[in-house]
Amino acid sequence: MLKLLIAAVTALIALPVLLGALATGSSTTAPAHVDGIGDRLLQAYTTAAAGDCPGMRWQILAGIGHVESDLAAGHDIAPDGDVTPPVIGPRLDGSGAGGNTTPHYDTDNGKWDHDTEYDRAVGPNQHLPSGWDDYGADGNDDGIEDPHNADDSALASGRELCFSAGAGGTDFTDRTQLAEALYRYNHSDEYVDDVLAAIDRFDQRAPDLGEQPGGDRGQTAVAWAMDQVGKPYVWGGTGPDGFDCSGLVMRAWQAAGVDIPRVTTDQYTAGTWVERTELAPGDLLFYDLGAPGAAPTHVTMYAGDGEMINAPSTGQTVRVQPVESPVYANRYMGAVRPQKQT
Repeated sequence: MLKLLIAAVTALIALPVLLGALATGSSTTAPAHVDGIGDRLLQAYTTAAAGDCPGMRWQILAGIGHVESDLAAGHDIAPDGDVTPPVIGPRLDGSGAGGNTTPHYDTDNGKWDHDTEYDRAVGPNQHLPSGWDDYGADGNDDGIEDPHNADDSALASGRELCFSAGAGGTDFTDRTQLAEALYRYNHSDEYVDDVLAAIDRFDQRAPDLGEQPGGDRGQTAVAWAMDQVGKPYVWGGTGPDGFDCSGLVMRAWQAAGVDIPRVTTDQYTAGTWVERTELAPGDLLFYDLGAPGAAPTHVTMYAGDGEMINAPSTGQTVRVQPVESPVYANRYMGAVRPQKQT
């Protein structure tokens, strides 16, 4: 059932430079298909998540879409992103429909919601017409900012989530900041809980590995690591209740019958070097994130389908995210495929 924005959306602060960071751009590496999400809608979410807002990813925008419109179920999305029939929520007349008890009188003369007396939330991610002038977006670069276009709706959500906190922006790798941004998007604790649960389900989905190179050991390591998604990052953690980055990949490869070193810098030399174009599930990806000590300072595991399993840092949880995530893409050092020692 359609879930509404039940309180007025906080007006987007005018931050032209920051908004430029979420201008239309090429999409991050992302899955071509996710069960439950139409391929064209998924494309809109992955493209909108490709800006410079730290930690923004398609799973967050899809989580909102899941709660707001059931991911536009029953609607068609054209190649240009236009949604038919338009997704239009119940009249926000204060009658209690959809949980709304505060009247939202018409602000767009019916332009977007076809209602000249009261506002209705519109589009796959359910935007209020009263806020569209502040954070509306042209996600498909056709010169029109239209909430009934999947690309525009997704990019508008990303903009508001990123910059509603003000000039400091939002770091979506921090779950607390993510929850706060969702609350600004819709002032409801229940809404925040529902969207976080949807995001977690998308984070925990098994990647569509397809026909991937590599052996069964890598697949086994990935399957074990996937079972740890959602557990907290713990400095020095090797499980079972929490992990740091190198502890996670060490235990995953142990589950596959291969012992690798405990420390990231040692793992970097414990296996066969792999070109980025030849990654297989289980391969270890190394990064220099600028932390104290010798590089590399961080390791993740390639899961297939352009995604990696990552135990990021304190205050975060083990998750699946695109290899091309902004925090990591420019700090990549190389990949290693662990191998059983003889």
